[in-house]
Order: sequence, then C-alpha cells, then structure tokens
Amino acid sequence: MRRPAARACLAVLAGILAGALGGVAPAAAASVPAVCGAHWVAAWAGVPTDAANSTGLTDLIGAGGDLTLGNLKAPLEHATVRAMLTPSIGGSTVRVRLSNRYGLVAVPFAHTTIARQAAGAGVAAVPVEVTFGGRASVTAAPGEDVVSDPVAFSYAGGETLAVSTFVAAAIGKPTHHASARQTSYFTPAGAGDHAADRAGGAFLLHTSSRPLVTGLDVRVDRPFGAVVALGDSITDGFRGLPGLGFPETTVGIDANGRWPDVLAGRLRAAGTPLAVANVGISGNRVLRDSGGGIAGKSFGEAALTRLDADVLRQAGVSTVIWLEGVNDIGQKPGAPASDIIAGYRQGIARMRAAGLRVLMGTLTPTAGAQASYSDATAQAARETVNTWIRTAGGADGYIDFDAAVRDPADPARIAPAYDGGDHLHFSLAGYAALGNAVPLDRLGAPDCPKPSPAPRLNVSAARTLVVGRTTALRVRVRSTGRPVRAAAVRLGAARGRTDARGVAVLRIRPRRAGTRTLVVTKAGTRPSRTVIRVVRRRAA
Repeated sequence: MRRPAARACLAVLAGILAGALGGVAPAAAASVPAVCGAHWVAAWAGVPTDAANSTGLTDLIGAGGDLTLGNLKAPLEHATVRAMLTPSIGGSTVRVRLSNRYGLVAVPFAHTTIARQAAGAGVAAVPVEVTFGGRASVTAAPGEDVVSDPVAFSYAGGETLAVSTFVAAAIGKPTHHASARQTSYFTPAGAGDHAADRAGGAFLLHTSSRPLVTGLDVRVDRPFGAVVALGDSITDGFRGLPGLGFPETTVGIDANGRWPDVLAGRLRAAGTPLAVANVGISGNRVLRDSGGGIAGKSFGEAALTRLDADVLRQAGVSTVIWLEGVNDIGQKPGAPASDIIAGYRQGIARMRAAGLRVLMGTLTPTAGAQASYSDATAQAARETVNTWIRTAGGADGYIDFDAAVRDPADPARIAPAYDGGDHLHFSLAGYAALGNAVPLDRLGAPDCPKPSPAPRLNVSAARTLVVGRTTALRVRVRSTGRPVRAAAVRLGAARGRTDARGVAVLRIRPRRAGTRTLVVTKAGTRPSRTVIRVVRRRAA
C-alpha cells in the first residue's frame, strides 16, 4: 500500500538542538477515541527528517566525530540497509513502513525482510520475507512512503528487530532519521542483495542515523491505543559531547534510553494497553522548518507542518505528549513566547479535532547552555511559555518535565545528575527522570464500551414426552417479543428451523426414559437450552 508523504523531518545536532518538557500534570478531559476491535497500532516510529542533501557538518560527521565509517550520508547504490529498531509492544502480525519522502529519485525496494537482532548486524533466525501488494519489490517515487502487507512475525515488546532492504539502484542520499541513537548497518556500494542473510558479515559499514525504515505497526485484536511523543532533541534522546554539544556522543547509543523508551517500559510492566511512537526530531521547532546552515535540513519541518504525516496518521494514536518550543526560543531568529503559544493553540486544536487527548510538556531548564538558549530573554520566554502550559493551556493536561529535572538549588539549571554535559540535553539518568515523570493514568488508555449482551431466546414447547410415542413437538421461539425466524432447533437427532412465525415442528419418538435437552440457536442471540422429560407409557 502506498501513501503520499507529507513532508516531515527529524534530525540531530547538539549545541543548538534541544527540547522542552516537564514532570507531573493537572488535567482536563477530552474524550479518548475508542480504539477497539481488530486494528493496527504504531508499535515504533522513527519519522524521516531529510535526505542529508546538504553539506552541513551533521551530514558529514557521525557519532563521536566518526569520519571514517560515517553515518549513511553518502549516496546509496545497489546496497542493502539493515536498520535496527526497538518496538514498544510485541505482536505476531506486523507491517513495515519505508520512506522516500525526501529522496530526489525513485527508490526500488527490491527485497525486504524482518528478523530479531542477534548481535551487531547478525540476526537470530532466517529473516522473514516482507511483501508489498503481494510482491517482493516496490518502488517509491520521490515524496512517497510505502507500507507493506501484513507479515506473520512474532516478537516481544522491547526486543530489537532488524529490517533489511535491498535498494537495487543508485539513489543518491537516502531519506533517513538523522539522529537515531541506535546503530544500523549497510553494505558497501555494489554489494547487492543481502536482505536474507542471517550473518552480518556483508554489512561492513555502520551508521547512527536510520535510513529508509520509518515505522512498524502491529495488529491487535483488543482495545489498544498509541501514545505519540511529539518533540525535538529531548524526545529524540540526543546527547552531545560536553561543551558545545556537537557532535553527538557515542555514550548511550543502543541503550534505548530516550524518555519515550522509559515510558514504554513502564506501560509494558503495568500491562497498560498503550504503545509508544516516538516522532521527536532533534533541532525541531514548533513554528519554523529547518533553516539549513550547520545542520543542513536535518532539523526537519516544523511540528505544525508535519503534524498530519507524523502524528495524525500514526496507526491507533489516541494520546499525544507534545514537548517542544525551546528551539523556537534558542535558534535564530528566536520566536517570542506569544508566537510559540499561538502555535501550541493551533496544534492542540487540530489534534483535539481528530479526537486525540493532548498533554503538553513544560520546557526543561537551559541555564548554562549557549547564550541564545540561556540568556535573560530566553529565560523569560521559557518561563512565560511554562506558565501558560501550567495555567491556561488548552490541552487535556500537562506533564511538568521542568520540575522533574531542575536543580533544586538553581531551578533554571538541569540538576547535575541529569545534565548531559551541554546544560541543554540529558544523561541517561536525566532521560529516565523524564520518562518516569509521566503519570500513566493521564494517558487515557482506550476504554471501549462492552458489547451489549445478546438477546435471549424465549422457547415454549411441551416439557414431557412418552417413550415409544411419536410426537409432533411444536417449538415456538421469540426474542424481545417478536418471532425469531431461521433459528436452529435440535433435540437429539431431530433437527429443524423456525419459520416466519418463529415455529418449528420436530417429529420425536423417544426410545428410553430420562431427560433430553432441546437446544435452540440463532446468530446474534444467546443459545437457549430447555430440559425435556421422557417418561414411560402408563399401564391401562
């Protein structure tokens, strides 16, 4: 199945990326859409940010300043990508999402598979084939996302999976999620199709971005929803090298320590029927698209621009946690608090119009970060935004991430134990504090109405038969006062169906005394069972 892609973006960069969130929550109540019966749920998301088409530093330097095996920011040609991802919930039927949203040419996804990761690029079993419209291959035009057929594949929530796809052409720089904080692998140009390989030997190159693979949905058959985490680098889990905060550090990569990961683990442990889909993009803003420069286009399109593609179209979404705005303050040109609040109002209205519960996150401390994020003007804007979120926000509640991670001795700063080193992003302990600050009871787990009980059949018939005597047993069936037509009537070997009057006649000649059960069934009603006594003929 193909879906046109509304442009969306994500990214990575430190120093000037950031996020905004907070910790507890008051509340108000919007109705949570019922996500009931058999349906798809977004078990994982890694929305596309760009195609690394710029020459910004973030397109050239991998995690920890890796310039040798670099991120997959060079052109991709007749090669296989093995992307790693960790879904928030498990299941046995999945569908895979691939993207060419920001590509300049068509991408032939010639062969795609899915498997559980073993170690490195190796997988634990022979990969399972993934098809598109019944075929092994699918071509995505520039700007397109594609969704696979349902695939029978069992795995557990929190288990890392490998989605491998062979690109049978020279496609230039691929659409990717710029700061995945998880290692994926790819083969050298011209290496060909290795999507079915169990061993990882062909995957000689690695990346801390995630190319081409942007989502995994799972089929569920009970009330189940998804929490979408919308935000910037705080939601994306970014952590830069101490000081400037760029490039990103290798510390924490593959730890699955982003705050949405922590929240997903809590939901699994509590047995709450909610998945978590992380649509955070490092450097993202509420109001403005990525402006190029040192970050290229990797900060993605504005949250308001990508809302439909990255939030409203997620399968089974029922709740959104939106923690974003610090980059609107800190990136040039900085936006005043009034503009950011106006953007919040617009986004909240659109999400609530779609029937979603919306929880806002307060912006986390920034004192000590680079000046545009931490000077007096920036601090005043952050406090104005947070006051609005806590007191006048038009959402269904808020999460006070700010309170969860600030330094009690200096509330404008991140607590030292939580500081990632640039005074803007977080250590793993800090991200854990954010994930633990979300009250599970505020998330609005789907509350589907219980089906009304099936109507009861009312059956009238003679209750006594005589051994050896042939009897035309007349059975009359009604429900809610009306005759029931075509109800199945059974007494031993005798069978019949009711007519338009709700009557069936069974010819019965019992051979032994005792009891028999008259069973009447009709689709959509509760079966009826009536005990019939069989007695011996009395002597004259």
